Amino acid sequence: MDEDQHANSGPSNKSPNQVPQKQKKKPRGPTKGIKSMPGVPRKIEWDHLDRPTGKWATDYKNHIGEISRAKVSILIRTWEDVSQGIKDTLWEDVKREFHITDETKKEVVLKSCDKRWREFKSRLTTGWIRGTRKRPKDEKMPYDLYSYITKDIWKEFVKIRTSEEAEEISEKARQSQSFNIYPHHMGQKSYAEMTSEWQRKGYIPSVSSSSEGSSASTISSSLPSRTCLWLLARSVPDEKGNPYLPDEGTQKVKENIDEWKRKQDEGEFVPKSARDDVLSRALGKTKEGRPLTFGGGVGIKAVWGTGERRSFRRYGDAEMEEMEARVTKRVKDETIQEMNSKMDAMVMEKFITFAKELGVQIPSHMRIDANVHSSCRSGGLDPFADITV
Repeated sequence: MDEDQHANSGPSNKSPNQVPQKQKKKPRGPTKGIKSMPGVPRKIEWDHLDRPTGKWATDYKNHIGEISRAKVSILIRTWEDVSQGIKDTLWEDVKREFHITDETKKEVVLKSCDKRWREFKSRLTTGWIRGTRKRPKDEKMPYDLYSYITKDIWKEFVKIRTSEEAEEISEKARQSQSFNIYPHHMGQKSYAEMTSEWQRKGYIPSVSSSSEGSSASTISSSLPSRTCLWLLARSVPDEKGNPYLPDEGTQKVKENIDEWKRKQDEGEFVPKSARDDVLSRALGKTKEGRPLTFGGGVGIKAVWGTGERRSFRRYGDAEMEEMEARVTKRVKDETIQEMNSKMDAMVMEKFITFAKELGVQIPSHMRIDANVHSSCRSGGLDPFADITV
């Protein structure tokens, strides 16, 4: 089945004869580090968006999580507070373990370390402090499960996570999460990993991971339809193994997608840009800042180029008023400066004329500068020259 067919049909939003019941997820315990395999080089591969792919992608993620938890204390407030020495140690570890020779991948690796470390602290908080997440049945405490967490460290961590500041941050996070009304069902796997799996199953066409030298626009035009990816991520297999949309909200979005796809096929809807596609129209206004269906850490520029962010910039009333005030002030200041300059020139010109009539010799430093604007000369100043928005 080709991409258009999948994008058009996508996972079924009709209730199958028998929908599988959701299996209860086991509480997540400590992740084991990757097993040593002497003589077997683990060489990580990257796609055109710097996402890890290939047979070692899962090992890479597990290793990132393990060393981040072990080397970065949970008592450190933010990733910015982590010392550069620790960050360099993490990078050298991953670089050595997965034979990374490209130094430009350091930022990508450290972003993954940051993400895994924050997720670990979040699991500790929701599992053992807030009790909103299931934890191992044996009721073991984190200092029993992790060798790098002592009782004293845990006691201090609880104190930090129950502080007033932490409560405010937690509330903001809950509010932000409340906007996620269409949850995915990919589990711990990323879009990059699932894309490969969906390609093997024939849900989407295969795309070569080699894209060096390609422009952002060329890359995006060769990618599978993100509409299809978005639907597949929110589907589960029915009893026959076919993708099915179990959530009512997602089913309604699927109906909107079908309608916008019809409009596009019949010429009623013509996308204005790569970002203005069927999915964006079906979802309506969403939180801007990152492209959907490419995974965390992948920015708009990487997918669509710099022009897309600029074309979707919108200014509110407050911003427009501020810009107008800045321009008005600049014009006013420049006008006053020019008028003062002209007045000085006019006064000096009249004084010199009067002095000449009296036969008084004028010193050279008091002569009119040719560069001083006269009353009939244009100032030539651009009040918008250094205005930035």
